[in-house]
Amino acid sequence: MAGRDGITAHYQRTSLAEAMIARLAEHGIERSAITLEHLATLDQMHVRGHEATVELFEALGVAAGMAVLDLGAGIGGPARVLADRFGAQVTALDLTPALCETNRALNELVGLSDRIAVIEGDATELPFEDASFDRVVTIHATMNVDRKRSLYREALRVLRPGGRFGFYDIVAGVAPQPEYPMPWAGSVTHSFLVSPTEMRAIVEEVGFTTRLYQDHDQRLAQPHAAAAGAGSCGQGCG
Repeated sequence: MAGRDGITAHYQRTSLAEAMIARLAEHGIERSAITLEHLATLDQMHVRGHEATVELFEALGVAAGMAVLDLGAGIGGPARVLADRFGAQVTALDLTPALCETNRALNELVGLSDRIAVIEGDATELPFEDASFDRVVTIHATMNVDRKRSLYREALRVLRPGGRFGFYDIVAGVAPQPEYPMPWAGSVTHSFLVSPTEMRAIVEEVGFTTRLYQDHDQRLAQPHAAAAGAGSCGQGCG
């Protein structure tokens, strides 16, 4: 589809893993010495970085041995936190081949390939059986998703009874549109921001019950008036 192709083209980059390794080498960190802590300075590509990643997973009660699906996983920073710090078995799904390739390369670099399965796919049409996961997460990905109801329905479908869905996203603020290009889109064509109120309403409409909702707008220094503080929400389903 044209929309998917445009989003993929926006994120498509070659040799991302090697570029990150080269950046670390500039600071005296050789390939063989790279750790997850080193990667965390580069691979947490969202507002508030590693701190926000850990906060979300703790709020969701992620525990060792859980099967966790990361939607829009990108180069895999949060997925590696899930696998290493929380002991989860992770499936990391992303639409962009280059990001999936980078994710796999970095997982291999730090010895997590056996804990993270990287899948190229569409979050609105998941290639998984019903009730496959204990937790589903997505971080700074739904800004590119027009079919939000489809994504949330799919997240609900693949969750096991009692599972939880958590997300942390950029949402629409007071201005009509941010000034493009933005990190997630070159133009409004591939940006689908909604307000925190609308986002929460859609999630509950498809069948989730809100367990925790936090709006970080007041905690963040806003670089763009229309890109309000990302909200995080932990969801429980029956």
